[in-house]
Parts: sequence; C-alpha cells; structure tokens
Amino acid sequence: MGIDGSADSALAVAWATDLAGRASVPLRVVDVLGAEEAETDWGRQMAEDRVAEVRRRLDAAGVSYEVETRTGRPAEQLIAAAGDASALVVGAKGHGAVEGLLIGSVSQHVSRHAPCPVVVVREPADAAATRVVVGADGSDESVAALSWAFAHAEATGAQLRVVYAFRTSAQSPAVLSGYVPTNVGDEVAIAERFLDDLVAVTAESYPDVVVTTDAIPVPSTQALIEASQSAALVVVGSRGRGAFEGLLLGSVSQTLLQHAACPVAVVR
Repeated sequence: MGIDGSADSALAVAWATDLAGRASVPLRVVDVLGAEEAETDWGRQMAEDRVAEVRRRLDAAGVSYEVETRTGRPAEQLIAAAGDASALVVGAKGHGAVEGLLIGSVSQHVSRHAPCPVVVVREPADAAATRVVVGADGSDESVAALSWAFAHAEATGAQLRVVYAFRTSAQSPAVLSGYVPTNVGDEVAIAERFLDDLVAVTAESYPDVVVTTDAIPVPSTQALIEASQSAALVVVGSRGRGAFEGLLLGSVSQTLLQHAACPVAVVR
C-alpha cells in the first residue's frame, strides 16, 4: 500500500486496512519521499508525521503491518516494492495530481507496470455498497480477473456479480464460439450460456461465494461504469479481447480507471 498523505491515500489506507482485517493478511505500508523532500528537514518531518498517522490507524484496527520508507520516484518505488505482493493498493489521486483529473500519474503508471494486481481507490458513489463486480470476456486477463474477484469475495464475504458486455455482431466471443444466431434474442441467449460456462469453471473452487451473472448487449465500458455506481469494487483484466498487442492496459481498464464510481482492481 502506497501512502502520501492525500485524501485519496487516506481512502486507500481505509480500504486496505478493512481488507487486511477481513482476510487476515499482513500489510506493507510504503511511503516514498521525493529527492527534494528527502533533503529537507520539513520534508522528512512531513513523512514521519504521515507514517505516524497511518501507524495509529493500523494499530487501532489491530492488523499486522510493516512500514517501509523509500526515496525516489513514487511510481517506480511502489512497483519495486510490489515484487512479492499479492496486490498493490493506491489512492486514485495523490498530492501531485492536476485539479480536475480523476486519476493521478502515479496510480496510472503502477496500474500499467506493477507485477501484481493494482487496486486504485476512490470514494464510492454508494457508500453502503458491498457487492463486487467483475468484467469477463473470456480473455486470459479476464479469467485471471475472475479468479481474483472470486478469491476477494470469499475473503471479504462479498457477493459477486459477473458482467459480460458484448456487441450484437459477428465479432462477439459468443458468436465466435461456433454458434450462428439469427436475431438479438438468440445472441443474448448464447452470450448467457457462454458466460455461465466461463464462470462455472472458477465457481467450483469457491462454493461459498454467492454469484450472479449478467450478459448485456452494450459496450463493456458502458456496462461496467454503470455497474460501478452501486458496487464496492469493480475488477477487470489489464487487457481484454479487443486490446492491441503490446498495450499494457486495454481501453476498458483505462476508461474505468478514469470514470468508475468506485475503487477499481486491475488484474494481470
């Protein structure tokens, strides 16, 4: 978990602390001082103060944690610290974010380059939401996201909603599976069968997770952004079927990081 004392960093601390308590996993708190900050008394004091505040919150929560202070570029240092992590948690915007942007440069960079799943935390539109939403399209990355979402739901006791959004065209994975629909109703039915088969493989390993599935004939970004309005977390693969070779993040995950109304987990 990366911290910088910003409002979204405080949300990330709260999110990670809650997960650590529910899942009984330890936290590693990483505070990164920039080169200028590390060279001044006030910079070092600010870092000590924000670490002390996080320690107080974690001690009060009774979770296991360790604190590591690094010097350098925040994104690069967080990526280096995440080498053996099961997930990296960051706030959507830090102190350096440009006013009006929904996601800062550090969270964008770590989402693209971190070696583990990245959870980008922002204030959810529905503070009472508990359901986890995961996007699925059959790609390797979305299968990894589905597995991660099931594990997260099991660890936290959350219900899971799996969303497969597709276009009613010959390019949808449902049609490419070998069936030839004759109308939109046929495509929806085939998409639902495709999704049920996809989910069943992972669901067998998580019998206690309550899961629902939705096959929706709209663009993926539209479906998942709408779903985020009433979700506690949206989980997506780093790239889906439509991503170009060489891209580190697909258009869906990039758009969700910018516009989702709740925290987003990007899984690779």
